[in-house]
Amino acid sequence: MRAALRGAHGALRRLQGSKALVEHLQQLQMLSTAAGTTASARSGGNLGWVAVAAGAAAASYGFAAQPVAQAEAPWQGEKGAPSVPAEERYVRPSGAKGVLPKELVLYQYEVCPFCCKVKAFLDYHKIPYRCVEVNPLTKGEIKWSQYKKVPVIVVDGEQVNDSSAIISRLAAEIDARGGSSGGGKPASSSSSKRRWFGGSSKSSSVAAPGPATVAEEEKWRRWVDDWFVRVITVNIYRSMHESFQTFDYISEAGNFGWVSREAARVFGASLMWGIGGKLRRKYGVEGDVREALYKSANEWAAAVGDRRFLGGDAPDLADLAVFGVIRAVTGTDTFNDLMQNTNIGGWYARMFTTVGASSRVA
Repeated sequence: MRAALRGAHGALRRLQGSKALVEHLQQLQMLSTAAGTTASARSGGNLGWVAVAAGAAAASYGFAAQPVAQAEAPWQGEKGAPSVPAEERYVRPSGAKGVLPKELVLYQYEVCPFCCKVKAFLDYHKIPYRCVEVNPLTKGEIKWSQYKKVPVIVVDGEQVNDSSAIISRLAAEIDARGGSSGGGKPASSSSSKRRWFGGSSKSSSVAAPGPATVAEEEKWRRWVDDWFVRVITVNIYRSMHESFQTFDYISEAGNFGWVSREAARVFGASLMWGIGGKLRRKYGVEGDVREALYKSANEWAAAVGDRRFLGGDAPDLADLAVFGVIRAVTGTDTFNDLMQNTNIGGWYARMFTTVGASSRVA
């Protein structure tokens, strides 16, 4: 099996035409399915991550007609999900009572940018949470849910979908409790944890953002979802090298075995590189994709201006969204080039320090 995977890897690197690439990937997908079946038989219950990796990226863009048609790349998450009306995602819901849940479970892909947005918010506010990694092919971990994208959170038994809607919902509860979910001075780690677990706390002297600040925050939160994620996506798959680099990161984050990790690298990475042009057209990214990334990052840096953060002295929800999406590609060439060739580095360093350690408990 190792020899077969290595041979497939070499063949993919030699392919030039997109039609030939697609035909070869279809053949490799059949190989991966067989490998997954064999692995399952040997392990007595293995879910066949070889097959998962083969369909992981392909199915989202219509290249796979086999039963993996509902699979998606682990970096995709909720992209294009019509779960919550756009006009509602970015608005803190009214009627919040300031009651924070006793338990929060996040169903995620570890490096999904939308999941990383939610984690940035939770980490900043030191809200304890538990993660459940979702299988991108079977999605068995969320089989109980009609909504099949991630992230999904369950707060004290109640399901909330869509990263921006999740953040708005939790932000409303923090604001109603007398804290500040963004743009004001954040509570300390210890006081945040006391509030989370039901202890008493003094109200913050900083009010929730005013109307003008909310409008600016909402504008940039939409920009993150509608544009910035897309620009980063086409960049992490812009070359064979970067595509493999990205899937190295994905497979390592998923803690796969050797066969599963190699399958993710060979099938997922090769396919996403092969359809890079399709992605650029789909997302409307014209010209040099790296230059488009640099331009976008500098637009954000210009919006922040002389402030420490877009939210002023402390991050607002837009700051946390941009930070979460960038953090999802840490260690890649895309991330390194972004830090070295744009004006975003200083802001990102401040965000990294301010968000601090993860509040994840499992």
